Amino acid sequence: MKSAMRSLKRMKAVFVARNLEYLRDRASFGWNLVFPVLIVFALAVVFSGPTKALFTVTTIGQEALPELVKFPGVESLEADRTKALERLSRQQTDLVLEVRDQSVNYWVNGNSAAGAILEILLQYTEDRPLERGETDGQAIRYVDWVVPGILGMNMMYSALWGVGYVVVRYRQSGYLRRLKATPLTKFEFLSAQVLSRLLVTLTASSIVFIGTNLILDYKMVGSIALLVLIALMGGLAMITLGLAIACRTESKEFADGLLNAVTFPMLLLSGVWFSLDGSPQWVQTMAQVLPLTHVLEAARAVMLDNAGFADIALHLSVLVGFCVVGMGVSIKLFKW
Repeated sequence: MKSAMRSLKRMKAVFVARNLEYLRDRASFGWNLVFPVLIVFALAVVFSGPTKALFTVTTIGQEALPELVKFPGVESLEADRTKALERLSRQQTDLVLEVRDQSVNYWVNGNSAAGAILEILLQYTEDRPLERGETDGQAIRYVDWVVPGILGMNMMYSALWGVGYVVVRYRQSGYLRRLKATPLTKFEFLSAQVLSRLLVTLTASSIVFIGTNLILDYKMVGSIALLVLIALMGGLAMITLGLAIACRTESKEFADGLLNAVTFPMLLLSGVWFSLDGSPQWVQTMAQVLPLTHVLEAARAVMLDNAGFADIALHLSVLVGFCVVGMGVSIKLFKW
């Protein structure tokens, strides 16, 4: 019992010292708050104009498709039924088509004027029997869709650089060697770093989320508790990833290169700025091995589609796996 209490006291001391060190760096703390706010407002201004009048048809399968999809000005995408109807409910597509035997099933969004026009065109150009389905849902603004991406990006940078770069700096300055002479264990030191950065990351993300929502009023229809859980697991996954990168790295320049090599694929493939729906399947598969992809897909499902715990359980399980592997690798390979 006494040994456990001493261990907790040592962890607490390192935890408090790390937080005080971060708070004294006002430029870094301020940038974590200001940078994502600037991006949100810039994108809100840039994309505040009217939506372009572009007809989009999502097809389920490619066999004997109606002539409608070949019309000039009509963009055709392919998806499975669940994905297609999900896009339709968000008004990300105007019409969903599925050829079944000698008939054509189609779905429209009752709130979409573009869908109503395409429905009339389909009825005039298609000779096969038509079976109609309908869904509803309002269009999602780009700012509604991109806010989770910006918050996730800010979390990624804060987690990876806030732990990985700092640990390498500690090692390079000899600070870790001095800590090795104390009773502090590797587990205690690494745990204190994880908890400290998690507190900073969640606090900054919460301030940005609440502050920008008060002004922009972006869409949030799901559970705040689930969103916090996603942020918690996502933050832990990326913090432990940063620790794994820094556990043996001795050069800040090399650490910077490794961290950039990790963050760039996530910026491009995790759906921060744009959806990968139209990309090749191998690209979408590759994106699923990145922790930020699961953070953003889960967050958007909660914020935009009112998803429940069961709907995002797979994403959370993957993030837990990243946490376990990242922390295990860090403790195993860490050197003072």
